[in-house]
Amino acid sequence: MQHPRQRKLAVLMALGFAGAFSAPVHAQDTTSSAKNPDGVELSSVVVTALRREQGIQDVPVAVTALGGAEIRNDELRTVNDITRYVPNFNGQSTEGRERPRWFLRGVGSNDPSPTSLSPIGFYLDDVYLNNVFGQGVPLFDLDRVEVLRGPQGTLWGKNTIGGAINVLSKKPGFDTDGYAKLGFGNNRSNVFEGAVGTPLVDERLAARVSVYHEQGDSSITNDYTGEQFGSFKDNAVRAQLLALTSDDSDLLLNVHARKYTGAGNPWRSTGIFNGKDLYGFKASSDVDHVALNAQSGDEIETRGAALTGHWALPQGITLTSITGYERVDREFFGDNDASPNEVARGHSNLGSGQWSQEFRLTSSPKQTLTWIAGLHLFGENLGSDAQTGTLANGPKGAAGTAYQRTWFNQDTDSQAIFGSATYNVTDRFNVTAGLRWTRERKQIDLHGVTAKPGIALGDSGNWWQQGSNGLPVTLSQQQDNTWSAPTWDFSPEYRLSDDALVFARIARGFRSGGYNTGADSDASFNTVDPEYLTEYSIGFKSAWFDKRLIFNATAFHYDYKDIQVFALAPSALGTGDSVATLSNAGKGRADGLELEFKGQPTRALSLYTNLGFLRTKYTEFDNVPWAVGNSFARAPKTTAGFGGDYRVPLGDGAISLGGDLIYRAKEYFSATRQTDPNLWQDGYTLINARLAYFALGDKYSVTLWGNNLSDKQYKKLGLVPSYGAYQSLWGDERTFGLTFTGKL
Repeated sequence: MQHPRQRKLAVLMALGFAGAFSAPVHAQDTTSSAKNPDGVELSSVVVTALRREQGIQDVPVAVTALGGAEIRNDELRTVNDITRYVPNFNGQSTEGRERPRWFLRGVGSNDPSPTSLSPIGFYLDDVYLNNVFGQGVPLFDLDRVEVLRGPQGTLWGKNTIGGAINVLSKKPGFDTDGYAKLGFGNNRSNVFEGAVGTPLVDERLAARVSVYHEQGDSSITNDYTGEQFGSFKDNAVRAQLLALTSDDSDLLLNVHARKYTGAGNPWRSTGIFNGKDLYGFKASSDVDHVALNAQSGDEIETRGAALTGHWALPQGITLTSITGYERVDREFFGDNDASPNEVARGHSNLGSGQWSQEFRLTSSPKQTLTWIAGLHLFGENLGSDAQTGTLANGPKGAAGTAYQRTWFNQDTDSQAIFGSATYNVTDRFNVTAGLRWTRERKQIDLHGVTAKPGIALGDSGNWWQQGSNGLPVTLSQQQDNTWSAPTWDFSPEYRLSDDALVFARIARGFRSGGYNTGADSDASFNTVDPEYLTEYSIGFKSAWFDKRLIFNATAFHYDYKDIQVFALAPSALGTGDSVATLSNAGKGRADGLELEFKGQPTRALSLYTNLGFLRTKYTEFDNVPWAVGNSFARAPKTTAGFGGDYRVPLGDGAISLGGDLIYRAKEYFSATRQTDPNLWQDGYTLINARLAYFALGDKYSVTLWGNNLSDKQYKKLGLVPSYGAYQSLWGDERTFGLTFTGKL
């Protein structure tokens, strides 16, 4: 009799051979072209998913790649935009472009705490970024973006249980090149990005400088002030210096910084008492109108540096060293009750400093047995100070002035050793196996005070500076925990032909434990244990019709244990408020199929499709038994993207008409309350389009673009009632603009 896991893998293998495939090819920059007899070309992208440069069709992993030219031409501005091209991928930001929330194949985190470790690893030029507020980077002057699906706990720097995103900048070269892009759009928006790269010492030293600026106004009116809700500015710079220290060794220094200011997307209130909240406020039915009396805004500053080196050693071995430092600082103001009444307002300061060091030894690729071995070290110091308050002159029935402050300092230290080897059993059959051991220690010093009603808070300009002297202490925790675990993967692959590859994969990942820093008392504080995920998958990659068509797919099954779930539940006090709970839910499962396609039927026409089908379910849910059988939060059963580009010659240039259609099925925002329509978003479709003219061999271009052309209104997030009202965030309205691009 077969073991249950053997049966699951057998089913997946059957699905895979029946028609399951694995990863689209969108990137245009790092490519080698395959020409057909009639001259039609289809690019084969080079990726580093397994820490070696390989063609994307040769990698036995589900991976999607987007090239820098495509990102620029398709008017992708923020890192969230990449989800349009990846199946079963969700990356809505709940604070404008400040904080993307990654959910890949249903795996993600709803926890708003800055200590929350995303199960989707985020890397900027191969440097892992731990703090979520450092991940909302603008997309400019890039070589490509890679998205890996499934546990990447062997070769990738941190505990990447659900997948990995790697944003790779365009590197300096020894030919002078560059570009400038200027654009204008509705809501008085404008954007400028540009870069220039040049050799400084012939074939020895080269530099590249890249800049980005974008700003715009809000499309939302704040009826309380009679003004627009807020505007934003996003500025970033990157400078790189490449030194070839010998014919087969190099060093690359990357220094970068970003400053973002904006109000993000505002929370809207929907009262539970005939449309009114606990204090009588009824919000407008128009999602483009809010009424907020408290200050709302965000300011984020990031800066960092990375030094990457490669050295050739005897026997064809390469030593790679990646040293990184990143700093994130954030100050946030918010209207916690989402109403014009003085009920609750919030403020917080956050500071994070991290360093990381990775060493890798890579064997020569021209051997029967190839291998990679390495060491990864990581450390972070994270500090946060958050306050909520109610000023004087609140609505009738309010408890009067109130104040709460929570502050903490958390130190994280992580060490990992890893190795992976591939054995060429035959010219067509390879087997890859990897093993990693990770140890992570987290120390936290957490405190909180809550003032009695009637506290004097001063004016609205400095209410958050109340401090804590003389206030009742409700939270005091000093915790020190260490978690460790082995992770591994095993992947056989068989090449059916030069243009077809089938592979299977079993992989194990873990995410270390943590603390519920959203607690406001010792009674609500808890420590969560690590979670574990095992993937069983099978995939097929293929090229057809003289490589005019690429058709790939992956079928997968996840066994998910000790799942860390953040859920909002009604308060036991019956006030209509909610309480935050972070805990280990128990067990769950996910089953899915991902189909990806790219075709070049004629020289003028290119098409692509990505389809994701996903079924998730909690099979155990400690403390919330009625949630057993629920779907994972933010895991729509179907995601789809259809797009293309039609390009025809015109004079000495060409005109191009392109666009895409994005579909997301019903999405639940809560893991525990899935019968309440206020806490889900029904399926919806977004339509994006662009019309471009290219001149003088694509040296100059003008693009007219539009996103969400049907002006679809859809929720990005909904919360259970607090202050007698549901609160929700809504997606961006229709946007459009005109951009001009020139290349050196």
